[in-house]
Amino acid sequence: MGNMFDFSDLIEEYSLPIQIILPADPTDKGHYDEDTGEWVQPNPSEPIDTKGVVIPFSSNELYQSGGRLSSADRQLITTMDIPIKSIVVSDGHKYSVERELPYKAYAGFNLYELKWVSAFEQ
Repeated sequence: MGNMFDFSDLIEEYSLPIQIILPADPTDKGHYDEDTGEWVQPNPSEPIDTKGVVIPFSSNELYQSGGRLSSADRQLITTMDIPIKSIVVSDGHKYSVERELPYKAYAGFNLYELKWVSAFEQ
């Protein structure tokens, strides 16, 4: 059975370029170089260039969140499956994927809650 609703044209029309950086592999903790003895950080994953619709939360959604969301946070609509704690880079701003609302079964997209990542965090 296909999707009950098809939003693919609408998503494509309003999509902008984004990058997705997947979370580090939890089993890769880094290691010491056998030759130099220096600490080697785990390899970060390569950013994935794709498109998505990044929109702010409405003032009503911000109010109803009880302070959990701020005006710097965003929503992402995409057809991709993105793991929680991935980093999304949109328009020069970094966001952490905090929650997924899966609508893929009947509408063909996922909605993600993105928390703004401070410029001082790595």
